[in-house]
Amino acid sequence: MRAIFVAGHETTANSAGWALLELCRHPEMQDRLRKEIRAKEREIQARHGEAGGFSAMDLESMGYLNAVLKETLRFHPVSYTLSREAGADDCIPLYKPIISTRGEQITEIPVPKGTKVMISVAAYNRTKEIFGEDAHSFNPDRWLNSNQKTGQRIPGLNLYANLATFSAGVRSCIGWRFAVFEAQCFLVELINNFEFSLTQESESVRREPYLAMLPTIEGELDKGPQLILKVSVSEKEE
Repeated sequence: MRAIFVAGHETTANSAGWALLELCRHPEMQDRLRKEIRAKEREIQARHGEAGGFSAMDLESMGYLNAVLKETLRFHPVSYTLSREAGADDCIPLYKPIISTRGEQITEIPVPKGTKVMISVAAYNRTKEIFGEDAHSFNPDRWLNSNQKTGQRIPGLNLYANLATFSAGVRSCIGWRFAVFEAQCFLVELINNFEFSLTQESESVRREPYLAMLPTIEGELDKGPQLILKVSVSEKEE
């Protein structure tokens, strides 16, 4: 548990930051999420009184909350690459065959023992064949549209929402479920109680790859990661 808390705090904070930025860029999404949160809060209070709080089951039942979270993890993966080394001779099957320069169809790639492989999580998470033609746009509704292929099971990538963000297999992120639950809690508390909006600085945010994909201000890379948003109290209707 200590490893999960210590190793995961920065990545979860990073994901929450990107989610808030996108909700600032799309205020209609922020309003929609806030309405869902408060509707669920009223439902909980009707069941358990004023002292009732959100349970894990309540968080999982909130469709738009989880759509926003999945879209954030897809669009802004904290770990943008994965590195692996083959422990034995193997072959990597291709999800989609490719044609070589000699016109031959290739369905798998041989990987000799000791080969180092770099995997682009960011590129996979924006693959149009999997996430639709608008894969380069932030669109939580893709996770709610049953007509899209988003979220379909890809062999070997079935840990969470068909995303590569938490990797897959025996070396996948050991704390992925805790990270999702933690991010759900953060978003519910923040959006329920506060309104977030863009500032002049946040209009110039760019993604910068350090050990993680971090938000920086254009022209101020020397100042390190920055995400400056305007925060105000969100009034609740009586």
